[in-house]
Amino acid sequence: MIVYGSLMSGLGMARSGTLPASAVARVRLRGCRRGYGKFSMYGDRFAMVLEALRAAEPIRAEPLADGDPEEGAPEALALTLALPELITISVREGYRAEACLALAEQARAAGRTLPAHLWATLEAAGRDQVAYRRALAAALGYASPHYIPHPVATAGEPAIVFLPPGEEGSGRDDVVPVRVQSAMTRVLTVREVWRMKPNVEQLDYIAMALLAEVHGLALVDLYGDLGNDRPLFNRVRARLAEDAAAEPERFRAALGLSAEAYAAALPPRAWHSPLLQT
Repeated sequence: MIVYGSLMSGLGMARSGTLPASAVARVRLRGCRRGYGKFSMYGDRFAMVLEALRAAEPIRAEPLADGDPEEGAPEALALTLALPELITISVREGYRAEACLALAEQARAAGRTLPAHLWATLEAAGRDQVAYRRALAAALGYASPHYIPHPVATAGEPAIVFLPPGEEGSGRDDVVPVRVQSAMTRVLTVREVWRMKPNVEQLDYIAMALLAEVHGLALVDLYGDLGNDRPLFNRVRARLAEDAAAEPERFRAALGLSAEAYAAALPPRAWHSPLLQT
């Protein structure tokens, strides 16, 4: 299982082609925060950042029940994917395919699933993410300056999430994280990132993320104070309206879901997004 906390819309996932998922669910994350703050590999914009609040406390994911969003607890998608699809996402996140394959082979040799293997590595590192990254880099002879796979605690089998390293390091002293290279290690809201990058590419990226609200996810941790800037609020809302109608079908196609499977996995939610209301 992979926890997908950034481009969770069909518009965003379609950039990687089809990612057949055997299961999809909404989850609430604990022990982390989310925002914008990593200069993108793909354009003049800042991409999404998900980071742990404390180095020695793993990120946790729990099923998301109906109801209002909870302040300080990002909502995300949990996708159950096969290894080829995980590698596709890994490459998009700037983590080499051969490194992901090597991790899968190490897990197989140890008699574990890949998420369980990453969790065992974290446990052996005293649950400290800095020590975990160093152990991962030592085992592979590789670290990425972009995003690195981390285990996520759940009630059952661990999941995987990709985190962008910051000042705490990539796991190798000679691999400087992009966030450090660009001197952007803060986590920004929509309003804040727009002040940094008020261009079409950033607006399109914001929309690709926020369209996930079509599927019953609340991304208020990204735009909670957007209503205080009505011109930008209206601009984001208008941009979302351009793709909202096509989003459900695009999402189902990206994950290979039937309409029935989509409805069962992501039923309507009582909470409604202020950005999607007409």
